[in-house]
Amino acid sequence: MIRLRAASAFFAAAAFLAACVETEPLEDASGRGLHPTAGPTQLSVLDGAVTVTGPVGYCADTQATRESDIEAFVLLVRCRGTLRPAPVLSATITGLPAPASDDPGSLQRLAGFLSTTAGRAQLSRSGDPSDVTVHEATYANSAIWLLIEDSGNPSGFDPTYRRAILPIGGRIVTLSVLSASEHPVDSGSALATLRRFVTRMRRANAD
Repeated sequence: MIRLRAASAFFAAAAFLAACVETEPLEDASGRGLHPTAGPTQLSVLDGAVTVTGPVGYCADTQATRESDIEAFVLLVRCRGTLRPAPVLSATITGLPAPASDDPGSLQRLAGFLSTTAGRAQLSRSGDPSDVTVHEATYANSAIWLLIEDSGNPSGFDPTYRRAILPIGGRIVTLSVLSASEHPVDSGSALATLRRFVTRMRRANAD
């Protein structure tokens, strides 16, 4: 029970940090129209602790990037010159170190917590659990996979989106796939994109 509470508090803090950090740059990007960018295909943050990169065809929107001493947010949109509309991706890297390897089940135990009232409050953009419905919360391949509906999502984005929470580069990282209102994406396609996103991030940050 003590381990469960500690793990829940730890990852809930990471989820809460992600929700807080993401809202303002997402609103800014939505206001600019989410146009294709000529930004870099990968970006190192937090003094090189983590390299952010998306699937092929994605580039970092440098105008939406936010970074402090303890956290970073990177928005990825389709690269300029690509023709196919695509969902918008985001990576939030917290200052929280990944849990010690002596408790490998900590992430798995959190999957159930995120569906509770307290967990939904941490996932909410506004902090109000009533804004959030967790349609799926599963643990697989050393990550939590979420399908979330958040009525507080910034305008320009569908309220339902995919998210993964996992350790990368020794940090807790949240990766999201958001469907822009102009280019709706079905849930299955969003999940496939998220899986590719996770794979690319792990490869870019492999020891």
